[in-house]
Amino acid sequence: MPLNGWRGSKQPSLGQGGHVELAVVMRTDTGVVRQRNEDAVGADPDAGIVILADGMGGANAGDVASNLAVNLLLNRLLDTPGVASGPVDCDQLRLTVQEVNSAIYSAAQEMPECKGMGTTLVLGMFRGNDLIYGHVGDSRLYRLRGGELEMLTRDHSLVEELVAQEVFSSTEEARRSGVPGSVLSRAYGIFPYVEVDLEKTRLETGDLYLLCTDGLNGMLSSNEIHEYLMAGDEDLEQTADQLIEAACEKGGMDNVSVILVRVWDDKEAELLQQ
Repeated sequence: MPLNGWRGSKQPSLGQGGHVELAVVMRTDTGVVRQRNEDAVGADPDAGIVILADGMGGANAGDVASNLAVNLLLNRLLDTPGVASGPVDCDQLRLTVQEVNSAIYSAAQEMPECKGMGTTLVLGMFRGNDLIYGHVGDSRLYRLRGGELEMLTRDHSLVEELVAQEVFSSTEEARRSGVPGSVLSRAYGIFPYVEVDLEKTRLETGDLYLLCTDGLNGMLSSNEIHEYLMAGDEDLEQTADQLIEAACEKGGMDNVSVILVRVWDDKEAELLQQ
């Protein structure tokens, strides 16, 4: 169920996620300053798939790119053997992600008003006891486990690349030196081929995962995000709303989108469904 500019249902979506009980909540908001929402979010909880994208480009192109990324990728993943169910074939997953990247690039070549469009991408696939996740750009995936918040992705940005190359010792030093924080080193759909970071991590009962666009982490610090996740850990609907509202109250300079995924045990899932 792809979303763009919709605040979501009033009950978390429960799915098996390949034998893992998941609760999924999605929100996307235009923010305070922007006139259009160029973010998109989507999920199929029963297949254990969540996708988030932050589009970029002139006119309406960002909106087109993010929606293509979410809709095409979700549909193709659900139709792809070795990815749609059961253990994930990571080679096939990478190929499918590349095919959608090429499709977005081709669409941009065919539509002059969309030339140069692209998007960030964060993809999560919950299967068995594992999460397979991939990303391109500066949209993020966080995990709250045992009260500790960890960022699982690394921004594909000019700032982060310069820090990785040891040109600067930290992102703070790079920004103080005038390096713009919004310049991406990688984006989805800009070129026929893109390098996608794919990783796997073990799931634990009680894990809470947050996918977000930079409209959230650009307005809220990691400590603030941590506080909201800790305070609302048992109510994903309220937590998602509070994160969006807090980003808007801080200025809402960009579109802001979040997907929250909670890993339940069987008893918790039964209580939530009652």
